[in-house]
Amino acid sequence: MPTSSPSWDPQSYFNAWERSVDSWASLQEELINVERVSGGRRLVWRGVHDASYGLLSSAYRWLKSRDQKVPSEDRLRVLESRLLSVSREIWPDRGGSALETLAHIQHYGGPTRLIDVSHSVNVAVFFATEQKFDTNTHMPRDDVDGRLFAFQSDDRMIDLNSNWGSREIPWTNWGPKENGWETELPFIWDPPRALNERITAQHGAFLVGGVPSLPHGQNSRYRMPGAWERRNMKTMPAADVRKITSVSLFLKGLNRRTAENSQAAYTLRIAAKAKPEIRKKLLGERGLHHGSVYPDLYGLAEHGAHLAKLA
Repeated sequence: MPTSSPSWDPQSYFNAWERSVDSWASLQEELINVERVSGGRRLVWRGVHDASYGLLSSAYRWLKSRDQKVPSEDRLRVLESRLLSVSREIWPDRGGSALETLAHIQHYGGPTRLIDVSHSVNVAVFFATEQKFDTNTHMPRDDVDGRLFAFQSDDRMIDLNSNWGSREIPWTNWGPKENGWETELPFIWDPPRALNERITAQHGAFLVGGVPSLPHGQNSRYRMPGAWERRNMKTMPAADVRKITSVSLFLKGLNRRTAENSQAAYTLRIAAKAKPEIRKKLLGERGLHHGSVYPDLYGLAEHGAHLAKLA
């Protein structure tokens, strides 16, 4: 008999596709496994300190909170067009492309559709295991499970050519399927290293993509793994897809090699209990700490008080 309908919250959906890490040694084993199942795909990585978080851009989260509903693609476009206009009318116009302006806004905490990723898995692991502090007491918070995402970057890399380097937002008039904007894995953009210090230190890049659009048949990718074997072919409703991710996802299982013709993304959960050991290893063997990952004065101001409290 078919099983009951699956739960579609971020925790249960991502859990269904993940493999778990409970030590530095198991982390290294799982990263080797990701490389194996991905079949040599180029990957970019995102680390989040709380495994229950959705894959949501800052603009998406901000609008979702303000409007009390998940934003549409049109709603995001209105926000970023206004941001771009204000940045050039009220603040000094620094020139450059629309993407570069959005990257500056993202860097200083403003709401954009850009999602930070890194070409360095070690940097992503740092973000997933980073010690968090209470903003008032500056004391360390208890660790919670973290998460790593890996995204296929083959054929999705962009540069600031005549289209992407425009002063205007390139996707303003795109339809859902144009360039796979709302239906395929997000694009990956490597911003100029000179944009700010953190980009170089973090081997930084951005995911750039539209709010997921699910034409007929497209939400089949949002089934739980093993759906066929369990005779539960329920797919995630489009409204629920947009609650957990602001870009299209193609999560694949980590127990077998991914088909060559498939776009792919993967996820690992890092247990809270493993974080202290992993932080120690990142510092001792990789030289990663708050000062190396956030090398600018903004990073010092943000983290200095927390770290000084521990002295």
